[in-house]
Amino acid sequence: MQYAWGSGRIVGELKKLRIQCVGSTTVRTILKEEGIHSGPQRGKGTWDEFIKIHAETLWQVDFFTKPVITATGLTQAYVLAFLHVRSRRVICTPATFHPDDAWMKTQAVAMLQQAETAELPIKHLVRDKDVKYRDAFDGVFEAAEVAVQPTAPRAPNQNAFIERWIGSIKHEEVYLKGYETVADAERGLASYFAFYNGRRRHQSLGRRTPEAVYAEGLKLAAG
Repeated sequence: MQYAWGSGRIVGELKKLRIQCVGSTTVRTILKEEGIHSGPQRGKGTWDEFIKIHAETLWQVDFFTKPVITATGLTQAYVLAFLHVRSRRVICTPATFHPDDAWMKTQAVAMLQQAETAELPIKHLVRDKDVKYRDAFDGVFEAAEVAVQPTAPRAPNQNAFIERWIGSIKHEEVYLKGYETVADAERGLASYFAFYNGRRRHQSLGRRTPEAVYAEGLKLAAG
């Protein structure tokens, strides 16, 4: 009751029981003394609250593209990036020109394996509503008891961490170079991933690197 009803609702319910001598001020005083908020809490909480509660097991995923020089001209290769919200560690897929259902399913399986090897738990995966995310992709995660959460319309903040990371890689790596092959692009990105995870400090992580936060999490889990 304390999380769903405010003081006005409680007074109303008391009056139904013919208790007329208790007013809203008295109810608010009692609630305050008991450490209960006197206003009703509606809905399931805010998105920020969800992130804080589930950060340890929450991941976000999104596509980014990188230009590759081919015989027919400059072609965009697709990469999927998965970001662990608590540590900001990133797992990226190999690049492809054709992100079809089979490729998407394969990358979903590989991501779960890499997360397990790194001892990074995953219970929630947030993605946008890109049509490339089909049942084959979602099904891999759902079979592993991971809740796949599509973002709401016009709510970019729900995927803000991975969007910010993609913005960084676009400005710092991908669009600074014209790759001649997919292999060249993947070597360049591997170098950037090593820098991002191991040496780039984040204000939101207390000026620590994702690797440092990740190592701290492993230490706490072991202790």
